Amino acid sequence: MRFQKTTEYAIRVMVFLADHMDERYSANQLHQTLQIPYKYLGRLMQKLSNAGLVEVTQGKQGGYRIIQDLSNIYLSEIVNVVEGLADYGRCVLGFPQCSDENPCSLHKIWKERQESITKMIYDTTLADLQSNGSKKY
Repeated sequence: MRFQKTTEYAIRVMVFLADHMDERYSANQLHQTLQIPYKYLGRLMQKLSNAGLVEVTQGKQGGYRIIQDLSNIYLSEIVNVVEGLADYGRCVLGFPQCSDENPCSLHKIWKERQESITKMIYDTTLADLQSNGSKKY
């Protein structure tokens, strides 16, 4: 299971900003530092800003930063803003109707893993990801 590319970018941006809470970063600085396509980044940052996950300040000293407590920003919130969480409950083989009563061949195995992934998404905060030693954003 992989996140969509937009969600990967969103998580990378948010973790980077979490690790640099005292600074503001322009879209161009984020683009250069994180190697996220500039046009893509602009749309992404607007979504994150509209959702209240980042603050944007205009002007020469402006840029993006996180102003919320990192322990209150869950991975599920970031995922939901960018791609929505509806796909995380769908059948892994793409069947429109897949349930315990009418399962596909992978239903039982996937359901166990899906529950674990869903729990991780809902339980993990930016505080959990901040400065965990990783140098990759």
